[in-house]
Amino acid sequence: MISLGITVKSEYAFRILLSIAGCEKLTSLTNVSKRTNVPREFAEKIVLQLRKAGIVKAKRGRSGGYELAKDPSQVTAYDIMTAVDELDRIVKCDPDICSRDDRESCVVKNMVWDKLMSCLKETLTSVTLQDLLAACGRENK
Repeated sequence: MISLGITVKSEYAFRILLSIAGCEKLTSLTNVSKRTNVPREFAEKIVLQLRKAGIVKAKRGRSGGYELAKDPSQVTAYDIMTAVDELDRIVKCDPDICSRDDRESCVVKNMVWDKLMSCLKETLTSVTLQDLLAACGRENK
């Protein structure tokens, strides 16, 4: 059985980035967490992964906080999702399918999986954070 979905972690990453991108200045993780309804502990882990991927940057100190490291037009949905998740977690396949002596199931799994992953990557790389901001009726500040 194959199911398709965005993980909670990826959804939270999108929320966090939309929140950060919508700010005119550095914003604290506490503010981001409150605006996005992402638990602070989870937001910390996600922001750390987004920093490692070069999508956000942080400034320490009293007037510190987070901001985008790149222009939103240069950050794709693929960049965001692969920063916090593995794409093979987005499309889940029942590991028992190919363990059976059932050639049709294996062929379907392999052919459909490969095509689906190719289409998924193509779609995710075609959508930018700027596109998402515009679709939400917000422009980058």
